[in-house]
Amino acid sequence: GEYAIIGARQDGDNGAQSGSVYIFFRNGTTWSQQAKLLASDGVTQDLFGNSVSISGDYAIIGANGDDDNGSFSGSAYIFFRSGVSWSQQAKLLPSDGATNDQFGAAAAISGDYAISGAQGDDDNGSSSGSAYIYHRNGTTWTQTAKITASDAIQGDLFGGSVAIDGDRIAIGARGDDNGFAISGSVYVYERVGSAWAGEKKLIASDEAGDDELGWSVSISGDYVVTGAFREDANGNSAGAAYVFRFDSGSWTEQVK
Repeated sequence: GEYAIIGARQDGDNGAQSGSVYIFFRNGTTWSQQAKLLASDGVTQDLFGNSVSISGDYAIIGANGDDDNGSFSGSAYIFFRSGVSWSQQAKLLPSDGATNDQFGAAAAISGDYAISGAQGDDDNGSSSGSAYIYHRNGTTWTQTAKITASDAIQGDLFGGSVAIDGDRIAIGARGDDNGFAISGSVYVYERVGSAWAGEKKLIASDEAGDDELGWSVSISGDYVVTGAFREDANGNSAGAAYVFRFDSGSWTEQVK
């Protein structure tokens, strides 16, 4: 809408690299800063602002360097806007957070749902990765699901990027090895009741080693766009983006 959110993860207001986030508001053609957000418990190297997302009156901010559950276990914060004021409403921590999970390295919000990736999670091998879903009821945010890929293995970094739009989520796994090492992939899920199901795995039609598809991801309606920042069509690591479309029950690559 008329709001933009920008992270400054190395800002030092609460200690070196504690991080901060800025909110800007548009009036006509002019954008002006409305607020600077800090974590209520920010400390050195929290990296608050490493990931940001905004939806209506709510924002989610990842702090993957937070140490509540061990060094770099990570956290995410929910802020709420009332008028021109933004205030912290919740701090999100995963139910099984652990050292180096990096929960909050990626985060997104849509309506009453938020998602945070933990690319360093080790459930299916070192840095196989996971993502957590939270739901808001009033002012309370509750973890409702933990998602891992059905074919997860060590080094996939599932959850390194996340996106949500309504009843769909997209999760990047840039370290995934399909036909090639670190070619990367994206997983899409749909919410049915309180469950996230129907896993679809998106891979590039011309996937190649080290492309890292899934480095970034966004979803809107029936479309997913994902970055492969080391793709080599225009030179070594020149990069590319792929658009996938959902039609007649399946996701297909539409354009590179």
